Amino acid sequence: RLVFAGDYEGAEVVVRLDVPVSVFIEIQDLVSNDEQFRVFEVFGAKVLEEWNIESDDGSPVPATGEGMQNVPLEFANMIVEKWVEVSTQPSAPLG
Repeated sequence: RLVFAGDYEGAEVVVRLDVPVSVFIEIQDLVSNDEQFRVFEVFGAKVLEEWNIESDDGSPVPATGEGMQNVPLEFANMIVEKWVEVSTQPSAPLG
C-alpha cells in the first residue's frame, strides 16, 4: 500500500510487490526508452491492484492502465517511482 502526502495526501494505492522479474525489467525498459504511455499501461495491467482515486466529478477512476493514463502525470510518475523504491528494498529480517 503506497500512501502519499502533500498534494496527494489521502491517496492510497495498492500495488503488487511480488511481480515476476520480467515485469520489473519490462517497466524499466519502457522507462529507459521514454515510453511513458506504455509504462502506465503495463503498470496498470500488471502491478496496480486498487486505489481510492476519483475524477473531478467524484466518480472512481478504474485501477487499470487506462486509469493510470487519466490521472495527473506527476502523480502517475510518483506511483511508479514509489513502487520501484519499495519493490527494490531488501525485506526486513525475520524475527
